[in-house]
Amino acid sequence: MVHYKSATLSVSQSTLVSQHEGASDETFVHLLRMIDKGTETVTGLRKLLITKATELEELVQQLNLINQVLNDVEYGTKQTEDVLKEMRLDKISFAEATLDSALQSAYNLCPNHILKDEDERLNKLLINKLKVKLKQLDIDPTCYFHTFDDTSTLKKSIVNLEIAKTISLCIKSDYKRRNALMKNKNAKEQIKQNGKKLGDKIREEFNIWKMYTRGAPFLIGDEHLIDLLEIQDQQNIKKKKKNEAVLYTMHTSSSIAKLNTAETNSLFKLRKLLIKGNSSWFKMNKIT
Repeated sequence: MVHYKSATLSVSQSTLVSQHEGASDETFVHLLRMIDKGTETVTGLRKLLITKATELEELVQQLNLINQVLNDVEYGTKQTEDVLKEMRLDKISFAEATLDSALQSAYNLCPNHILKDEDERLNKLLINKLKVKLKQLDIDPTCYFHTFDDTSTLKKSIVNLEIAKTISLCIKSDYKRRNALMKNKNAKEQIKQNGKKLGDKIREEFNIWKMYTRGAPFLIGDEHLIDLLEIQDQQNIKKKKKNEAVLYTMHTSSSIAKLNTAETNSLFKLRKLLIKGNSSWFKMNKIT
């Protein structure tokens, strides 16, 4: 008898352990997916941070250059003021000669064709980098490149597409959740209302996406995001009307059934009264 109880206890324990392990596996998989999503988002933000840091370094360099030029201008202005005060022609001639020499040296060190070649090389690198990002976001390059005209525009576009990549992850995640809610036949009305809110949120995210992608469409598969949302909304409206029609039919049938029952009961009572009245009449005639 003791062995039997021990065997029963072991079976129960193993069943509980297997159920617990099944639940733990599902939770573990869900957590892994969340970690992957978080890691992907962090990677995107880190790239954005690196890009912004690079821009900041360039800005600091520009500020240092501006500061240096400002100091030179202040020094030159002071010299000019001193020359004007003394009005000595030899100093004026020396200042002009110094300025001409400096300009000529600058031109020799950095002629226009070198600057042009450097800009073209940098633009080519930026365009290649931009093409990679457009491919990652499924954006048609032919609809995007016609607006580029300088290096600064290219740099800004690369930063904007990095932001658009983060927005894209949010849109895809929200659309996946909404799609699951809309396909759930047993979903309650409150859950479906959440699906409507998700639709509004996705549309807002899409408007932000367009700001950073120059109005590029957002594709899921080969379909436009907004078209898919409209189809989901139409299907939801049809389901709602169908459910309302079913409820109305059930309510009408129930009301008719109650009415028929009430009429039957009334006829039964009337018949009972008539029978009772006839019985009394027969009794009275029999007595007389």
